[in-house]
Amino acid sequence: MKFNRKNISVVLLMLTVMLVASCTAIDHHYRDYLENAEKIYPGRADSISFKPGHNRAAIRALISTDSRVVKMRISWGADKSFEANISSEDIANYKEVIIPNIDEGIYTFEIRTFDAQGSQSMRSEIFGRVYGANYSANLNNRILNNVSRDANNQIVLNWFAESADSTLLGTVVSYLTVAGDSAQVFTNANINETPIPNFKEGSTLKYRTQYRPSSLAIDTFFATEVELDPLDYIEVRTLYPRTTWSIAGFSSEEPNNNRSAISLIDNNDATFWIARFSNNATDYPNHWVTIDMKEMLKVNGFMFAQKNGDRKIRELEVQVSDDNVTWRTAGLFGPVAVDRVYQYFDLADPISFRYFKIIPKAGHDNQKQPGLAEAGTFFLDR
Repeated sequence: MKFNRKNISVVLLMLTVMLVASCTAIDHHYRDYLENAEKIYPGRADSISFKPGHNRAAIRALISTDSRVVKMRISWGADKSFEANISSEDIANYKEVIIPNIDEGIYTFEIRTFDAQGSQSMRSEIFGRVYGANYSANLNNRILNNVSRDANNQIVLNWFAESADSTLLGTVVSYLTVAGDSAQVFTNANINETPIPNFKEGSTLKYRTQYRPSSLAIDTFFATEVELDPLDYIEVRTLYPRTTWSIAGFSSEEPNNNRSAISLIDNNDATFWIARFSNNATDYPNHWVTIDMKEMLKVNGFMFAQKNGDRKIRELEVQVSDDNVTWRTAGLFGPVAVDRVYQYFDLADPISFRYFKIIPKAGHDNQKQPGLAEAGTFFLDR
C-alpha cells in the first residue's frame, strides 16, 4: 500500500482516539449504579388506601416485613407532612394513620418508611381529596313536601322522593318531647316519611341532611340546619260537626245496655255501637252502618275511635253515596287496637258525598260482632 500524506493523517487520528479510550476507567459508565446498589432501602409501604374526612384523612397501608422500619412519614402539598411510629406489631400488618389538620383540597400523598438510622424507603403514592367547609356549604337538605298527622294524631314530616345519590345517608330531626326531653329521629334517604313521636306542640324542631362523600370516608357531613314550627306547615284536620247527623241504616245493633248505632255520632267516646250478639247473633261479613251527614260535604278523610275492651275493628271499608242508593268505595282502613282514641285516615284526594257506610271486615280478636265508639269526617284547614 502506498502511503501519501493524507493517509498518514487518518492513521494518526485513529491511533489518538484509541489511546484516549484506553485511559478512561473501566467502570466510568456504571459507577453511579454500583454506588446505589450498595445502599439497602427500608421496606416501603404497600397496598395503600385513602379515606377522606373533614379537614383530615386516613391512610391505610401494609407495612413491609422489614423489621428495621420504625417510622412512616406522609407528605403532601408543598411542605406538609405527618409522621407515625411503626411498632414491632405493625410489621407485616396493615396500619391506619389518621392525619389531622389538612386544608380542603386534592392532593398526592407521598408515603415513605424510615429505619432507626434515618434511611428512607422508596416512595409510595396515593391520590385523594380532603373535604371541608366548601364541600359542606354546597350540601342541600331534603325538600319538605308537607307536614301531616297520622291516625294517632302524631306529626309526620313528608319529604319529596330523592333521586339516586350514593352520598346522601338520610336526615336527622331533633325536637322536644311532651315530657321536655330532647329526642332525635333518623330517616334513611329512601324513606319519605318521618314520624315525630311525642312531639311537644308549641315548640320547634330542627333537621339537617347527612352525607358521606365516599364509602371509605371517616366523617359524615351535614347540610345547614333548618328550624321550623311544624304547626306552621300542617294542614289541621277539622271534624265536621255531627249534631244534625243521623243514622240512615244498619245491619244490626245490640239492644242490651243500649249498644246502638246512634252512639257512633253522639260525640261521646264512652258510648259505642256493637252488632247484635244477645239473640239471633250476626257474623262477618254482614255488618254495616250508614250515616247521613244531611248535606253534600267535601271530605279529606275519616275519623274512627275504637271502643274500650274487646270487639275492636282491625279492618273496615268505607263506601260513600250522594243518594243512599248508588255507592262507591272510598277505601279500606285499618284502625289500631287502642281504646277511645280518635284515629284519622287521610284520603289521597278529597271527595264529596252525603252518606257514608262503615263496613267492618275483620276484628282484632275472635269476636264475631264488631264494635265502634265514634265515626266522623274531616276537612283540612290551615
